This record gives sequence, structure tokens and C-alpha cells, in this order.
Amino acid sequence: MEINWKEIEKLVKPSPNYEKLVSNILVLFPYGFVRKYYSLNMNKLTTYTTKLLGQDSRQRYMEYMENLNSTFKKMENINVENTLDLVYQLESKAKFEELLTRGSFTPQELIRVLKYLFNWFFPSKTYLREVINKEKDKHIEYVKKLRENDIRFTLDILEFGSTITGRKELSQSSNISEVFLYELVNRADFTRMPYIRGSSINHYFNIGYNSLEKLSKANLETLENEMRSYLEASGVKLSRSFIELDSGIEIAKILPKIVEH
Repeated sequence: MEINWKEIEKLVKPSPNYEKLVSNILVLFPYGFVRKYYSLNMNKLTTYTTKLLGQDSRQRYMEYMENLNSTFKKMENINVENTLDLVYQLESKAKFEELLTRGSFTPQELIRVLKYLFNWFFPSKTYLREVINKEKDKHIEYVKKLRENDIRFTLDILEFGSTITGRKELSQSSNISEVFLYELVNRADFTRMPYIRGSSINHYFNIGYNSLEKLSKANLETLENEMRSYLEASGVKLSRSFIELDSGIEIAKILPKIVEH
């Protein structure tokens, strides 16, 4: 089968090219918690994807979900071991072409899976400065200190600070309070939710939902009222397109529990 890479490169947008899309996923694999919690076999990945995309109250992702799950089934049939193995089998154009032929996939199927894994499934690697409260000088100062200790990204703080023991050791080595580290870990934890970034994290924290555990237990009506009151007091009108609170609660329930409280 002749591969038209010019057309495939169009499919990976907004990533600049195929190699960049794959490398953005592979950079996550050295993290121990990623290998522990995100290495799912195809059957478990199907179950997880059904929960993640199927919970949308407006049912916007049903066709997308069904297409993904169909591809996961085909991958299971050719003995793709798990999500990490899947990406390793697509880490170069040569491997892409080999898997394409071996599994009788279409290029669209494989690119759809890679983009799903990057945008929805795996946690994002975000600079810590993007998740702190930038109105607090102390937060900025602490992030600079952490950078001196080679902790620059959300995944770094989750790797070293997700446990009570880890935060205690990090506090001692960096001379940063455990209270702040705990808050920062929880802020980083929120970035594991698809498309959630700094401003949305601040909104949740400012009304008291300062961990995914708390968000997972939230009552939707209460949360909507609290968020609306807070945003209107801040001069911002709450809309469903601005921050999807119903999806937020459900996704918080689905995500693997990483942070030790």
C-alpha cells in the first residue's frame, strides 16, 4: 500500500508534523506514574474510553468513541500489548507503515488514535508556571525554586510529590512548605483532565474545589451555583462552553487516582 505522507501530515494538525505528535507522547513515558496508571491493554482502554467520551451529556463524541473502540479491537487482534506498546509501534514513519499493513488499518484510524491518546488520554506536560496563581508572588518564587531542583513541569511535581512522603522529602530538599507543594500537586493533577488549564484551575480552587477528589464528589447543581456566583462577582458570565462543569465532575471520577491526601 502506497502511503501519501503529504495527506497524513494534514491529519495530524495542529501538530506541525507526524514526528512531533509522536514525540510529544513519548516524552511522557519516562515518568513512573504514567507507566503505572496509563499502561492499559486494549480491552481496558476501550472501557476507559467509553466512560470518558460516553459520559458527555450532549452525546457529542459517540461516533468518535465508536471509531476509536473499533480500532482498539483491531489492535487487540494483532496483539498490541498496551497503550505504551501502541505508541512504540508508531514511533516512526516506517513503523507506522508496517502497522498500517499488518493490521489492515486506514491512515485515518491510526492518526485518530494517536491524537486521542495525546489530547484525551495521557496527561499533558505543562510548565508549572501555567498552573499557579500568578497573583501570588510567593507562588512565583516557589516555582523558581522548584526549577532549580529540576522540577519544571506538572508531570515532574506529580512524579515526586504525589505521595505524602514524596512531598515531605521535596519540602526538605527545596525548603518549600509542604502546604504549597500539596496545593501545587493538586493543581497539576487537574491538568490530567482534557483541555483544563490555568484559568479554569484557578476558578475551581477559588470556590473550594482544590482537588480532583473533591470535584469527583461535587453536586452539579451546587457546583454550578457556586461557580456562577463566583464568576459573576468577578465580572465573568458562566456559560456551558466556558467551563463544562458536568463533564468535569464525571471525568474527575474516571481518572486514575494518583495523589495521596
